[in-house]
Amino acid sequence: MGLLHTACTVAVPLLAMWSVLRVWFRGDAVVADSLAAYCWSAVGIALGRTAGPWWLPAVCWTTAGATLLSHVISLLRLLFEKPLVRVDPARFRERLLEICGTETGPEAFLVGVGPDGTVVVRGLEAAGVPRHRHRPGPGCATCYLEEFVRELAVNGTDAVDRYRGLLKRRANRLFLLRRGVIDNRWTAELRQVPGFRTPFEYSPCAVHRL
Repeated sequence: MGLLHTACTVAVPLLAMWSVLRVWFRGDAVVADSLAAYCWSAVGIALGRTAGPWWLPAVCWTTAGATLLSHVISLLRLLFEKPLVRVDPARFRERLLEICGTETGPEAFLVGVGPDGTVVVRGLEAAGVPRHRHRPGPGCATCYLEEFVRELAVNGTDAVDRYRGLLKRRANRLFLLRRGVIDNRWTAELRQVPGFRTPFEYSPCAVHRL
């Protein structure tokens, strides 16, 4: 029993700290990482109060607080995001394609769907597309984004397939769209989402509803 108790005393805080590191630094962190951090922290606190060393509750309270802090920071980022702007889906899509079709247009930009179900665009400010949260009608914003990427990028279908695979793991991503230097053809890559990484959970379509 003494050996088992010692093993638990060492393993529990290590597991809690490992889960916290995944929450903060793992690019595709999921809800299970946060739950694991809270659960291992709670086990450590309970173990420390009964028969564990004095430092065990302090360590596990710290890991629980660090996990909570990550969620608070993500929430504050959401609260102070750019304004929500409703756009006509067809006109907004045509506008983006028109910007990308000009020879003097941007060389690259980011586009994705935020955790609130809006389309975010970064890198087209000079072309007149502000850093707002765009609501393209009542339909599924993720379907809207995927259709746009497929139409613009030569490898859009493959990029969308990888994107959907990550969404099923509750790991959101941004599309980095680049213009080719020689042929001017656009290609799509996936990039990590800074801050709150959980995809939009309440999509109106069955394909993207989590």
